[in-house]
Amino acid sequence: MKRTLDCDVLVVGSGPGGATTAALLAEAGRDVILVEEGRHLPLESAESYSLEEMNQKYRNGGLNVGFGPTRLTYLEGRCVGGASEINAALYHVPLPDTLRQWSIRHQLDGMGPDELAPHFEAIEREMNVSPARDGVGPAAERLAAGAEALGWKVGEVRRFWRYTKGADGSWLGRRQSITETMVPRFLEAGGRLLAETWVQRIEHDGRRARAAVAFSTREGRRGEGTRIRFREVVLAAGAVQTPALLRRSGVRRMVGDTLRVHPMLRVAARFPEPVNDPSFGVPVHQVEQFKPHITLGCSHSSLPHLALWLAGDVDERARLLAEWEKLAIFYVAVTGDGRGRVRSLPGFDEPVVYQPTTGRDLALLGEGIYRLGELLFAAGAEGFYGPVEGAPATTDRRQLERLRTNLPQGRMNVSAIHLFCSCPMGGDPRTSAVDPWGRMHDLANVRIHDASILPDTPGVNPQGTIMAVARRNTLRWLEA
Repeated sequence: MKRTLDCDVLVVGSGPGGATTAALLAEAGRDVILVEEGRHLPLESAESYSLEEMNQKYRNGGLNVGFGPTRLTYLEGRCVGGASEINAALYHVPLPDTLRQWSIRHQLDGMGPDELAPHFEAIEREMNVSPARDGVGPAAERLAAGAEALGWKVGEVRRFWRYTKGADGSWLGRRQSITETMVPRFLEAGGRLLAETWVQRIEHDGRRARAAVAFSTREGRRGEGTRIRFREVVLAAGAVQTPALLRRSGVRRMVGDTLRVHPMLRVAARFPEPVNDPSFGVPVHQVEQFKPHITLGCSHSSLPHLALWLAGDVDERARLLAEWEKLAIFYVAVTGDGRGRVRSLPGFDEPVVYQPTTGRDLALLGEGIYRLGELLFAAGAEGFYGPVEGAPATTDRRQLERLRTNLPQGRMNVSAIHLFCSCPMGGDPRTSAVDPWGRMHDLANVRIHDASILPDTPGVNPQGTIMAVARRNTLRWLEA
């Protein structure tokens, strides 16, 4: 090894869970090293949702593929701040019934809605969770109008967003990502941040972990390494990378065998008049009528995203993109039922993900596309393109029933931006990787504080839940 570092606590992964944990520990006086594989970049380093941002801050430029009967593409952040630097900053609290079911089904003390409420409230204060004050954009207005015409419940999602008033009285908004909030807190408390550092494995004796072996990503992960010794280690590299690291380290029981996602289908809808204004960012309205199992909403509709999700041949795509202002991307996301696997292969740095799409998943996606089609036509759309590869545009309500019941397993562009459950928490060591407070059953000084420990699909964007659970677990740890 090129060098050896020592600390009280090593935190691997600087996303919402890892940075929240690291900041609280550093502020409590612990000597903490926070390691991140990606670069430390400001929000302004690239335009949001641009190709440049994808190259800078996404793992593999956003092109991560999960294998299965239906191919799945999924996104992971790879930068200081993790997914918070690239996502829409939407904030949700799971439905109370969801948290109650988790508590009972997985024997989770202190995970009910009342027990978690103070932690959600703290996150809302610390991350400036706010409603939009500078408008919601025409695509969101169309979504809301379509839902209201059908009598469906629709609402605006609050965001991690700070607003100030400009000299002219207008509102100026700025996303509150982890590099804007928790990372500065961590550094001000004396924490040490090692960016562009990949942890290859954790050294342990089967009962306790001793050190991490890490390499600089600037040297292609194969240069002289660093050995980081610690008393405690927190893994927070995400639902794919955390189980991959543990499996590379020889820890496999209940690790990487239960990955779950929110499968998502996107369509590009065409309207008779302009609906696309990228200056508003990601639209913040969602249909709540069918939650938690089905969510309908809008996506960012930049030209690269439109080109990605439009069906048809090259000439047709070019014709549609020439009038891109009349196009907007809408989605359906469902609570996936398939249990996927994360595996590390000898000689390969990147893990392999297998994620099945079950019959229940297909049924929910079909129902969701049917409902989304109803909404789009009620909102005035002329038709929509996708989600089946090679299929013509859907331009009539009568065509919706075919999509509802005949989504083909292998011809859909299924994606996922929410992944979890790959190292689930629970009170029974036979069915969980960590205990109800995030500590591994098999390694006493290893904790996991990211999406991988969520015991089931939350049915909402998980970032707020990840941060609240990390805060809950860390404060309990500091009290011990």
